[in-house]
Amino acid sequence: MVQEKSFIPEIWTQELTKIYDRGENRVKAVDKINITMEPGVHGFLGPNGAGKTSTINMLIGAISITEGKAKVKGEYAGSVRARRLIGFLPQNPSFYDRMTGEQYLKFVGELSGLKRKYAKEKALELLGNLELLEARCRKIEKYSEGMKQRIGIAAALIHDPELLIMDEPTSNLDPIGRANIIKDIKELSKKMSVFVSSHILSEVEQMCEKVTIINKGKIVLTDTIKNIKKLYSIKGSQNIVILDTSSNEKIIQQLKERDYITNAWIDDTDNKIHMISKDLEMLQKSIPKMIIENDIILREFHQLESSLQDIFIEIIEDGVKNE
Repeated sequence: MVQEKSFIPEIWTQELTKIYDRGENRVKAVDKINITMEPGVHGFLGPNGAGKTSTINMLIGAISITEGKAKVKGEYAGSVRARRLIGFLPQNPSFYDRMTGEQYLKFVGELSGLKRKYAKEKALELLGNLELLEARCRKIEKYSEGMKQRIGIAAALIHDPELLIMDEPTSNLDPIGRANIIKDIKELSKKMSVFVSSHILSEVEQMCEKVTIINKGKIVLTDTIKNIKKLYSIKGSQNIVILDTSSNEKIIQQLKERDYITNAWIDDTDNKIHMISKDLEMLQKSIPKMIIENDIILREFHQLESSLQDIFIEIIEDGVKNE
């Protein structure tokens, strides 16, 4: 009988804690957090000062762990073995600006232990994959911010890591630069897992399958984006239904008479009926009947889905209220 291999998380933490200073200025930046990351793209979200960067710095071994444990693909965070498994893109990567893109990647590759010939081959491969081959002989100081960010990604990948950790990868980029980085992350996720910290939640929705939300050093929630949206839809705080017909004025008067409609109005932005219902099933059953009885055309009927940003704001605000 073949024994199944036990599951080894990409990232695992147990009661992970970081405390800065221990006197009067004592700050608990990360407070006993537990993370179990499965393969894929995992978002790490939180407002400024939530503890995201401190957590990442402990995972990559840049700062010491005060209390608790952390592992990367089964190896203790900060160990030589764990560092070899990680590719890291900091929020504001620094470069030797007088070097060309190709020179810099070869340099980083050799620092990572690659032989000179292979470092050059790998550098050219990454420059091609990240659409920087034509700029390989240009000094990095002449690169746009988006190009610098992609050179940073290439440097993180030069030693063939198994896990890519990225801290705010689209910060300070224009919309085109952000779109390119998102595309790059999606491509990279086909080959390795990615742990990405970000505060631009619309982009997280495009990149990630699962997210962990941290606030004031503590984990607030970990789940798939799909499940989070489902949970907050059930809670009803964003339970808005959109209806558009060929006679909205006529239909809204009838809707206001129904006891399962909490509120209904024609929104000025789109001239469609927006309504909040305490019984969605009843509403779904009644709308087709109303359309037929009034002999009008149904153009649109759907529940407005909360964005991850809406939910994030609600979670953080609820935390503040409950303090």
